[in-house]
Amino acid sequence: MKDKNKIIMFIIVIALLFIGLFFFAKPGQNGSSAIKASNIPDSSQELANSHTAGIGNVLTVPETFYDFGTISMKNGNVSKIFTISNPTEKDINLEKLTTSCMCTTAYFVQPDGSKKGPFSMPGMGIVPKLNKTIKAGEVASVEVIYDPNAHGPAGVGMIERSVFLEDENGTVVEFKFRANVTP
Repeated sequence: MKDKNKIIMFIIVIALLFIGLFFFAKPGQNGSSAIKASNIPDSSQELANSHTAGIGNVLTVPETFYDFGTISMKNGNVSKIFTISNPTEKDINLEKLTTSCMCTTAYFVQPDGSKKGPFSMPGMGIVPKLNKTIKAGEVASVEVIYDPNAHGPAGVGMIERSVFLEDENGTVVEFKFRANVTP
């Protein structure tokens, strides 16, 4: 009988802990503030229609979303070049260039046309640091390459992927793309 009472007490204590966590750990309460996402686009179309994005409102990025439409695995890789410019009077140091999936690689294209990369997904091998500077007034770009065959026959259908460009202050610009992959 004592073991049965211990089990019942244990269950009651666990239940009270869960109830306490439910009431006291709600986001936006107990002095914490909720982040309002009023400036974040509600859809990919709004994102595609946005004219500029920026790293800390410093770099100008005229396009952060691209739709490849329908692409075929048999036709191989597709690519898109996103332009970035530094309209300020100071140099901007870029630390990282990473992707959201191993099916995507990215290259940093310097103002002279030379490329650094490939850059890929963190945690899947060594991803080198970008460590490049865009000088005041310069224009560079990020070339994104998507391999529709990377996921094999199961990789058909609608996909969405991202590439992340991070400056020395940790501020990130996200370039997004999507495609409808067919065999």
